[in-house]
Amino acid sequence: MGAAPISHTNPEKKYMLKIPVQKRSKETVASIVESCARLLVQEPYHAITTDKIAEMAGVSIGSLYQFFANKEAIVAAVIDDLLQKDLAYIEENLAKLQATDLDSKVHAFIDIGFTRFHDNRPLRTALQGVQGMLDYWDTRRVFFEHYQKAVLAHMPPIPGRDRDMMALFIVSCFNNILHLALLGPQSQEREDAIKKEVFLLIRRYLNP
Repeated sequence: MGAAPISHTNPEKKYMLKIPVQKRSKETVASIVESCARLLVQEPYHAITTDKIAEMAGVSIGSLYQFFANKEAIVAAVIDDLLQKDLAYIEENLAKLQATDLDSKVHAFIDIGFTRFHDNRPLRTALQGVQGMLDYWDTRRVFFEHYQKAVLAHMPPIPGRDRDMMALFIVSCFNNILHLALLGPQSQEREDAIKKEVFLLIRRYLNP
């Protein structure tokens, strides 16, 4: 009973001066974004410069400035890339979900989210402190819209309630909980406790 995969519609990449078209340009941009992600894990945000990013990427500073106006724009691209990979993973796994009862679906939804957020945890943690200063809300909006539709495909009919709004609230709440989980102490016991509380929160919200 898996949901059909959702086609992606990337937001306009407003943080880029120019969208790469040719293979070499795409490789250059990918190298810049990957190098910035590596530096975010290795150094404090204020210590990272476009010169450092270009050097690690093995490109000239001139090539970097063809596509990005500043460091903030490159970090926005790092976030965009991470969100797109998250979305692809979440949609793929929700589409394969075979559970039919609501409790199993909610547990699966939570497990999928936590499994994905374990990937590249150091980068996610590093991004926690810089996201508020970046203009990447179009990227987040599209991410939430797709994630909302993926969750909505598995929600039961609930008379008298707006299912679209409910799916949006569930996604928004769960996403924030995952980000907060990154900042606390890491242990299996703590994660199990968080999963238990998230299950109760979602389950009771769906069927108060």
